[in-house]
Amino acid sequence: MKRTVIVALVLVVAAALLIGAPLYLFASKGGGAGKKATVTFFWALYDGLTEEFRSELQDAFNAAHDDMEVDIVPVDWNLMYDKITTAVAGGSPPELCVIGTRWLLDFMESDSVVEVSEYVSQSTLDNIAPGAMEAKIGGKLMGLPVAAGARIMAYNADIAPGVPKTMEELRGMCLRVHNPPDTYALIMPGKKFTELTDFAYYLYAAGGDFFEMQSDGSYGRAAFNGPEGVKALDFMVKLATKDKVVQEGFLSLDRMNSHPIFYTGKVAYVFIGAWVESAYEQSGATFDLRYAQIPPFQGADGKTLIITDSIAMFKEAKNLEAAGTFLDFFYQDEWKATFDELIGFPPVTMSAAELPQFQTPLYKALGEAAMRSKGWPLMEGFDEVTAIIWDANVEAFLGEKTPKKALDDAAAKIDSMRGF
Repeated sequence: MKRTVIVALVLVVAAALLIGAPLYLFASKGGGAGKKATVTFFWALYDGLTEEFRSELQDAFNAAHDDMEVDIVPVDWNLMYDKITTAVAGGSPPELCVIGTRWLLDFMESDSVVEVSEYVSQSTLDNIAPGAMEAKIGGKLMGLPVAAGARIMAYNADIAPGVPKTMEELRGMCLRVHNPPDTYALIMPGKKFTELTDFAYYLYAAGGDFFEMQSDGSYGRAAFNGPEGVKALDFMVKLATKDKVVQEGFLSLDRMNSHPIFYTGKVAYVFIGAWVESAYEQSGATFDLRYAQIPPFQGADGKTLIITDSIAMFKEAKNLEAAGTFLDFFYQDEWKATFDELIGFPPVTMSAAELPQFQTPLYKALGEAAMRSKGWPLMEGFDEVTAIIWDANVEAFLGEKTPKKALDDAAAKIDSMRGF
């Protein structure tokens, strides 16, 4: 028997050499007989997500499949964009990666991603809430929604003097309660981060937007330096550097460093995402945590920010069918609902949305916020736009420029970069 197998293998190799075919064409899809198809998944480290859950998910999938396995690779959000773009540019992308949904535009331009609907089962797709399908671009589903949540205000009811209805009321309450080092009024990250969340909170609360909308639906010139944007940044500067009602050293603290201060119980207010409750529990905090809406400026048709993240599948990866099988596994309630609960985001699957753990004050606040929310501009190059506006914010905080001058200069730079 062994001699027969050896002879057969020799004949296959000889045939391959005669026709000039590469030998890997005669191997199994998983990379050779006996080898498993490995799915590499760049896994974003959301607040609240634990290593224990990552390990359990990986082990459970691998134990359930003899012919494939998943390697879930934890990646810090600050490093994710560079890591995935470097992998794509080097021709060795993972099968799966959690991405900011807007990144898809860049990956689509370079023809680096595939439609997830080609590999994920219809039953999984049918269970996802249609409103979460932000990654459906040009009628094609280019990413599977993994997290989608509007931003809210969380507050410590033990020290907060009330729930402000406007930004102006918020300022008054902050001035009343701020008494460092015992009590701080408001968390405001001031260090450059991958997301421009805090400026967006105030810009949207003032009724502003990042860009003008052109008649064809595309983004026109910068609009964040209009009256609403100037009002927003001026208000932020006033809170941080004149009233000084934010955490100490705010310019050296980004979102990931500053939010944990809220869980110490010394801070009254924070603008934050749905992960707040799970992070609160993991920190061992015991204060009276409650939720409200990020208030608009007086007289403004204020909105709040909603952010979606997606899982993308990359064209040059080797095991996309196995990746689809893993996604079907992950999006079962046993795993996806637990993931959603850990990170604190409302579930994107309709079956999970019916579970008891999502019928809480937090999820009610998130649902209300979603009704008056809008996302980032879904446009190419928004990360560079974000970096420029961040620099303008810092210039205003440091007093190097007035808020208007800083935003005007940033708008001129961005308009020039975009060909206006």
